[in-house]
Amino acid sequence: MSTVGEYFATTLIRGIDEGIGTPGLVQSLHATPADGSLELPTGSPGTTGSPGPAAAPFRWEGDIDDRATLDALAPRLGLAHAGKAWRVKSTNALMYWNGTGFDSFLEAFGAHGPDGEPTTMTLGTVTTGAVGSPLIATVTGTPPTLVLNLTVPRGTKGRKGDPGGPGPIRSAPDYQNGTHTQDMVPLWDTPAGKWMPRPLPAWRGPWSINEGLAWNGGTGFAGSQSNTGTSPNTIAQLLVPAQDTPWRPMVTGGVIVSTGSSGADTRVDAEVRIGSATGQIVAMGSGLPYGVDWFNRFIPHFASPAMTPASSVGVIAAGVAATLFVVLRRSGGANYSYTQSRANIACWAVPVSAP
Repeated sequence: MSTVGEYFATTLIRGIDEGIGTPGLVQSLHATPADGSLELPTGSPGTTGSPGPAAAPFRWEGDIDDRATLDALAPRLGLAHAGKAWRVKSTNALMYWNGTGFDSFLEAFGAHGPDGEPTTMTLGTVTTGAVGSPLIATVTGTPPTLVLNLTVPRGTKGRKGDPGGPGPIRSAPDYQNGTHTQDMVPLWDTPAGKWMPRPLPAWRGPWSINEGLAWNGGTGFAGSQSNTGTSPNTIAQLLVPAQDTPWRPMVTGGVIVSTGSSGADTRVDAEVRIGSATGQIVAMGSGLPYGVDWFNRFIPHFASPAMTPASSVGVIAAGVAATLFVVLRRSGGANYSYTQSRANIACWAVPVSAP
């Protein structure tokens, strides 16, 4: 036979909410030898309690394999570790250490969804916005094909950079590229309005003959002549190599000549001519009559009243070797004498513009 205490030992007590203060409420008690239940109406709400301490902020510790591994950490955790949180990989639950134990958040991590459809994004227009404006990115199109358009703010003007090294002159906009050979320099071409490669405009040389020996080892001046009447009389030939630019000869030197007459009726001049004894004259050494030894000194002479920088008088073309003839020319009837000693000629090639 069951006692009253045994009945109550198996009684389930539950509260029911049928409205506080509602008249006619009845408390019910049901008891059998197997179980029992006692229904009590809910009471009035109590006063609000004091605020509890703030929860510790989450401190993410990463994943941990299972709950057993996590529980093994518990003896080493205290209040100072409150807020530490782990994801238990075996259950996908978030476990939060509150300072004395673990709080479990089973719904913190959801399951993986299905794989989405791959999307292809290409770069569309890239435009420049105002200085200081934000970077604007817009996506157009319909998935899975999308286009990314960008508006990039213009940067502010930077500081002036350090001077750079010399650039290639051939790529300069005011340079007319062309054939380049040794010693060429850029010269301004007025019709083209650009710099162009041109031969070095400096003097070249000299090439010379001194008495009986030429600069290239060839024959020098002719031997001395006494009481001769030959006119014109070629006494030397100076070879000048071909140049890469048109040029004029600039000649110095001279020869000693004396006439056989003591009067003023005979004079012998020394000339320098291009190519032959009758070619273009480029230097003159005026003689002296009266039968004295006179050094006919060469000075530039072109026998033309129209000499200008663009004149063709006395010009030797580029790429052509030239021979300068030293000629004695008599005016008058008396004979004359010529001395090889101290005879000399030197020639510089002076570049000129092409005629």
